Amino acid sequence: MAYNRPMHTHSRRGFLRQTLGACFTGAAILEQSVFRAARARAQSGAALPPLFDFEKVADGIYSALAKPQTLLNCNAVIFENAADLLIVDTHSKPSAVAALVRQIRNEITPKPVRYVVASHFHWDHSQGTPAYRRIAPHADIVATEATRQLMSAETMPRLKASFNELAKSLSGYKEGLAKAKSPEEKTYFQRMARETNEYLAEMKNFTPELPNVTLRDDLILHDKAHDLHLAFRGRGHTAGDVVVFCPQKKVVATGDLLHSFGPYMGDSYPIDWPRTLIRLADLDFTRVAGGHGAVQPGKDRLYQMANYIEDVTEAVVRGKRQGKDLAQLKSEITPATLKTLADGGYGRYLAENVMKYMMTPPGTSADLVLATVVGTNVEHTFQRLEKN
Repeated sequence: MAYNRPMHTHSRRGFLRQTLGACFTGAAILEQSVFRAARARAQSGAALPPLFDFEKVADGIYSALAKPQTLLNCNAVIFENAADLLIVDTHSKPSAVAALVRQIRNEITPKPVRYVVASHFHWDHSQGTPAYRRIAPHADIVATEATRQLMSAETMPRLKASFNELAKSLSGYKEGLAKAKSPEEKTYFQRMARETNEYLAEMKNFTPELPNVTLRDDLILHDKAHDLHLAFRGRGHTAGDVVVFCPQKKVVATGDLLHSFGPYMGDSYPIDWPRTLIRLADLDFTRVAGGHGAVQPGKDRLYQMANYIEDVTEAVVRGKRQGKDLAQLKSEITPATLKTLADGGYGRYLAENVMKYMMTPPGTSADLVLATVVGTNVEHTFQRLEKN
């Protein structure tokens, strides 16, 4: 079924897959010395690294677009209430939260953080949460009940597993640096190694911070500035994705349920996800502030994403029924064979966003990015179909 708007209507490929894989895989607090250093810089007025670019989405609503990092940060969405702030998502590490809060105070408002919403449990959206407990001790951390359970069960095992993968990545970066043929390649591999080591040092004593407020379907916060609807519309990217919708401003913050990268499907429900997106379309929004990539106008990308996920899922289901294994499916299901990517518009949009907001090796082409996205989606869909 195609979803439409209502009628009114160690090669370069190896390193790219390693980079996308690390970013797509699955803080009590910063290691005390790191946290004290960050706090001392903030109190002294010294600048923290500017990790985000702010885009005003509507009056009192801002998307903090994450700049490329080796271990990527998600975007955050800032809803400015009459006296305080609600912030959606907390990035991959506590130091990114400290940097964001510093930027908010310098560039937007000194209002305190009152609510922190975890759109879902993935590391690049939730590992900074402990920093908010230090910065705003009385703030409520809000998520669906499913997300709280997944954060409790999965955060530490996945973090520990990622340390082993990152150690392998470091070896690859050193090998890449040794073979680099241009200044751009040398700079790329040096930065990848440096930021990976910094992440490992920061996260070695990490302890997660779980939400203290949970919801099953809907929660409405009534503020003098606007209403904020926290809504769960079904399984999709994960079992517990929540969105934050402001009806007065017609803006929705969607985490990774709907964003401008290719969908990550490693914890997804491929059959449910398109249906969940269509239910989300019932909300009266005109701007989408997603978890990665650019802010989206309207609902066109929502329908494109729903159709793309269904396209991949139908191709995998059809292949499995024919007895094909994963290797066969990955060789047969490509951007060229998917009808939702045939005109080049949606695929080009995804690839351009990945290349703008993620670290990719110098000289990486949009075609290679899109092929990597599709191949990863096929693999994860093949693995996840039995979960639906």
